[in-house]
Amino acid sequence: MDYIFPAVFYRDEDNDNYVVAFDDVRIYCQGKTIEEAYFVARKYLRDFCKLSIKMYGEVQEKARTYLESRQNHKNEIVLLVDAEV
Repeated sequence: MDYIFPAVFYRDEDNDNYVVAFDDVRIYCQGKTIEEAYFVARKYLRDFCKLSIKMYGEVQEKARTYLESRQNHKNEIVLLVDAEV
């Protein structure tokens, strides 16, 4: 099963990295580059989905659309992150 959630990437100038936040689930992570942050976000989302399936039999959280997330975060980078479980 493949799950896709929009993620917001914030540039953290103070720590010289990118912070990733998923609007629909409480997952936050970071990476030195946007590419590294994306791959860390994929791993965190995959682990979250696996745990959710193990605990509840399904991923209960529903993802917003990309356009909804984009509209709420006009000054940030919004990317779709996939997790294959």
